[in-house]
Amino acid sequence: MEQTNQTDTATQTVAPIRSTSALFTTLMALVENYINDIVQKQVSEIMLNHSTLRFMDDAFKDQIKEIATDVAEDIVLKHTEDEYHVSEDAITDIATSAVEDHDFDSQISDAVNDAINDFDFSDVVTAAIKDNVTFSVTVD
Repeated sequence: MEQTNQTDTATQTVAPIRSTSALFTTLMALVENYINDIVQKQVSEIMLNHSTLRFMDDAFKDQIKEIATDVAEDIVLKHTEDEYHVSEDAITDIATSAVEDHDFDSQISDAVNDAINDFDFSDVVTAAIKDNVTFSVTVD
């Protein structure tokens, strides 16, 4: 009878190892599926957050541009209201008056006189006389 017990003990030892192995494999598969589900959920949330942030980033840029434009327009408007600015018609009138009041005649006359005084006419006159004038002398 002892031999039967030994065989039973050997059989009993092998059977639980196989059950444990199958149980462990099943448990690992469940854990792996659970982890995959968690990872997929987190990846989906990250992608959704990324898309949301990208949309928010573009919208934020547009809002900043709009705010900056409004601020710039307000500053320019305040400046033009607070400071005296000459209108285009006034600028045209000022320019026309300045041209009409300017003494161009004396300025032109002075420029011509300066040009004449700076030019050496003696060389030109000497050359013209030398080339074009002949003298004849008669002695009696």
